[in-house]
This record gives sequence, structure tokens and C-alpha cells, in this order.
Amino acid sequence: MQPEDQVRPHAATGGGSLHEVARVLTQSRYVVAMTGAGMSVESGIPTFRGKDGLWTKYGTPPMDGYRRFRSDPVGYWQREVNRQMDAHIVELREALIAAKPHPGHHALVGLERIGVIRSVVTQNIDGLDLRAGMRNLVEIHGNRSRLRCTGCGVREPMGEFVMSRPPEPCRSCGDVVKFDAVMFGEPIPSDVMAAAKAETERADCIIAIGTSATVRPASGLLWIAQSRGATIIEINPQPTKLSAICRHVIRGASGQVLPMLHQQVANLKSGVTANADL
Repeated sequence: MQPEDQVRPHAATGGGSLHEVARVLTQSRYVVAMTGAGMSVESGIPTFRGKDGLWTKYGTPPMDGYRRFRSDPVGYWQREVNRQMDAHIVELREALIAAKPHPGHHALVGLERIGVIRSVVTQNIDGLDLRAGMRNLVEIHGNRSRLRCTGCGVREPMGEFVMSRPPEPCRSCGDVVKFDAVMFGEPIPSDVMAAAKAETERADCIIAIGTSATVRPASGLLWIAQSRGATIIEINPQPTKLSAICRHVIRGASGQVLPMLHQQVANLKSGVTANADL
């Protein structure tokens, strides 16, 4: 784990220490965390963009995946069960199968259980928050381990991560079933989008963790919350488009920073004197 004296505030935005951030969290009325691909990367799941991203290695895929699925769902599922997916999909799925929650996931669960974080809105499809024990979770881009009806929106567990046969039509309405994970060109399901908006509208403090804040509509919720007066805190190793509007910015990986932040918060709630220089 990264030593505490190497986790530093970002001076360009006024910064903030772990202790100060912990005080903000304990004094806030309703804290929501929004997590992005940086959380998944620390569990071994590759990103799409960037130096080691899947699209960098294999090329950018067509951005009309949902349209193509809707035009030929039978053909899509036949390619799926016959293992005819693109190379970047194969690598992503292998990583998803092998991934496990890291200390940052468990720290968020700990913050939820002591009543400091009320919910997590995640852009990730890996389901690691659930596996770590998160209770109030909004998976804005879906969950790769579930299936979803494109008609009525009913979701159910896949049972097996790699499909061996096409799924049956929805038992509730008879419509076509797809992976719950949102495809390129697919609208965010209305129930999920409504839940994400409700959580960020209730929040007077949002912690943005491991997100580049470039993928919409999820990232737009952060700017809307800030415009309404919510305190935005960023935990990320690198600067992002979000950094300029954050009250506090901590530069570090989530698996390193969040366990220390959890301890600081626990200390404050229990009355233990914390080191204000952290």
C-alpha cells in the first residue's frame, strides 16, 4: 500500500488532506460516490482508451452496436455462442472473469456500513461493488453478469458468464433479451438513469473516484450536482476534466487512498484524534 505521506492533495485546486476530506464526509448530509474505470483497472480490468487500452491494441469498434443488435438479434446471439466475438471483447471478458474486488471496493462498503456513504453510482459493468458487499448501488451502464429484456427491462442473472446458447425471449413480455451491459448507441435504461439522477440530486457531497469524467450522461450528473451547490471531491491518480470544479482533490489510486480515508472517517466518528497533517 502507498505510504500515507505519499498521498497528497492537488495544490492547483486548493487541495485538501485525507483528514479534511474525512471531515467533509462526516459533516455532509448525504454523500454519494461515483466510480469509474479507474476502480476496475486496479482489479486488472483494462480500459478502452489510453496507452494499454483495448481500442489502442485492437482498434476502435463501430459505435452502433445496439442498432446492429436490434436489427439482427438472432445473428448476434449465434456469433456470441459460437465464440465469434471481436478480440477486444474476448480479452475484456477474460479480465472480468478473473477480477476480484480490491481494498478500495471494500473501503467503500465500510464507509456505507458506518452510514457515511449513502450510495454508489458506478459506470463499471464488472459487478465488483456487489461482490464486495455494497448494498445501495446504481450500475448506470449495467452489469455484465446479468441479462435484460429490451422491452420491459426485467433483469435476471446469467448463471454462466460465457453463454452456451441464446437466451429465450423474455418470460414477462416476450421481447428480445440482451446482456444488461449497455451497448454503444444504446440509451441508458430509464429506471437506472432515474435512480442515478435521484441519488446525485439528493447529494450535498459527491466523491468522484477513478473516473475520467468524460463519458456521458453519467459524468454530466457531477456538473449538475456542483451547479446546485454540492461539494465535489476527486480521488484519481491523474488530473481530469472534473478537477477544476472539485473542492478537494486527492491524487492516488483508489485501492490505496480509500482504505486510509475509511480509517480517518472511522476515527472521527469514534472520537479518535487523527493526524491533521495526513
